[in-house]
Amino acid sequence: MPTVTFPLTYLQRLTSTAPEQLAQQAFDYGLDATLGEHTLEVEVTAERPDLLAAEGFTRAINIYNGLPRTVPNQLLASGRRVTVRPEVLPLRPHIAALVVRGADLQGGGLEVLVQFQEKVTQTFGRQRKKIAIGVYDLDKISGDLTYAAESLDQLTFVPLHSTQPMTARQILHEHPAGKTYGHTLSGNDYALVLRDASGTVLSMPPIINAAGVGEVDANTRNLFIDVTGILAQTVLETANILTHNFLDTGAEVQTVEIVTPQGTLTTPSLAHRSVQFSAKYLNEIMGTAIPKSGLGQVLSRMDLEVSGTDVVHVPTYRTDIFSQVDLAGDLLVAIGIGTLQAEPLAVKFHLGEADALRQAMFKVGDLAQRMGLMEVKSFVLTDPEILDLFGASYVQTGNAKSRTFSATRTTLQAGLLDILARNINAPKPINIYETGEVLRFKTANAPDESQHWSFASLDARASFTTAKAYMQTMLKALGLSYELTTCHAPYYLPGRAATVLINGQPVGEFGEIHPQVLEHFSFPEPVCAGELDCTAGLLAASERRR
Repeated sequence: MPTVTFPLTYLQRLTSTAPEQLAQQAFDYGLDATLGEHTLEVEVTAERPDLLAAEGFTRAINIYNGLPRTVPNQLLASGRRVTVRPEVLPLRPHIAALVVRGADLQGGGLEVLVQFQEKVTQTFGRQRKKIAIGVYDLDKISGDLTYAAESLDQLTFVPLHSTQPMTARQILHEHPAGKTYGHTLSGNDYALVLRDASGTVLSMPPIINAAGVGEVDANTRNLFIDVTGILAQTVLETANILTHNFLDTGAEVQTVEIVTPQGTLTTPSLAHRSVQFSAKYLNEIMGTAIPKSGLGQVLSRMDLEVSGTDVVHVPTYRTDIFSQVDLAGDLLVAIGIGTLQAEPLAVKFHLGEADALRQAMFKVGDLAQRMGLMEVKSFVLTDPEILDLFGASYVQTGNAKSRTFSATRTTLQAGLLDILARNINAPKPINIYETGEVLRFKTANAPDESQHWSFASLDARASFTTAKAYMQTMLKALGLSYELTTCHAPYYLPGRAATVLINGQPVGEFGEIHPQVLEHFSFPEPVCAGELDCTAGLLAASERRR
């Protein structure tokens, strides 16, 4: 989370709350604050960019303390216009702007503004890729402005903190700001430029301001500020936050007309957003019993205005409020977590018991290891090409990133054969087993999940007898009564496979793998395998005992 440092002398211009109380109230507000000798260091959560400004922080504390705040219903027009040229649309299409008159940047005001500009563009703005802020001396700007794109070799101006003109290409390769933020324009032969009516360059967004008009000091009273970016909503939200910051210092903020190829809009805006809420929902999620009529008073501590019984009006600097879930978080801060009282509960204790099927699968795994089999694990999603060898219908995902993992397995044998194929050069014999869930269609469009045990053996002596020994040993160890019948599955060698029946129901199979399947995996030696549906087998056995 970003950390900002506010000078105490500047904070005292914005709030009457003592520094010691500021640190404590910041904690009550959900922020981590450390009070120094001359500064207050605040760790701000990522969803509240407005708190990165000293004005935003003190605004939150003042409103939290119930102090009134006066904001005009609407902003006056500045008479300024920014025309957006079509060539900027593929590069950095969105811009918002505002005019500030009567700004007071003395006594730490300039440092706080620069800190907000850097912090919000580094974090919220993703290193100026998402948004960037430019601040200029309004008194040095002539007429309306143009936001355009020019060739890197043709755009020439004196960048901030320099004395000699440089081309845009030179700035990107030689100037410290160009080296740091040049990635925002990477791969383009054009640079963005903001000019006034006389053709004077204000800046090369989002890299650097021009010297002269782009130089602002503590004595500058009138400002022109632009916000450029790749997302319209983010650009407008940042301009709105800046507006509230300057209004809280007593400055006058005026709007700017933005003329784009798609139409005209006016920025910034003070129009509140409406968010629907349910008093019942908020009380249930918070464990409170605040009446509808009382919610307005509580939420007003977060600068949220309740209208009627189901709508909250959110100011434009609150970019973190999207739904009533966010309102619930603000409600917790407003009432104070320390005010919530624990209620005695009638706690009842119940003794649980292990799932019978899961315990049975633990036993199956233990028995398999006692037979000398090594446990392996494959993925539930597997290659449909392998499953096609086994013939059963399977469920396939519609947006798989890889075909290799795009179908739900219908048998564990597919995964075991794939594992044997990947270890084909390992010393023989290789005797492995796996327990896990498979998904099969018992009826049309009705997949059923069950727990299976499967084994496979890659060995020159692997045969039907080997597979039968493994299966019969497992069945007898589990105490299951069974019958064997001929298995005609196409992936087994004809006449060398059997189906396991319990209470007349097929619950398993085993045998020698068919040569065509062996050829698919390039096995040099015979493979025998088998599989037992433990869910169906144990269920059939329990019904038989009844």
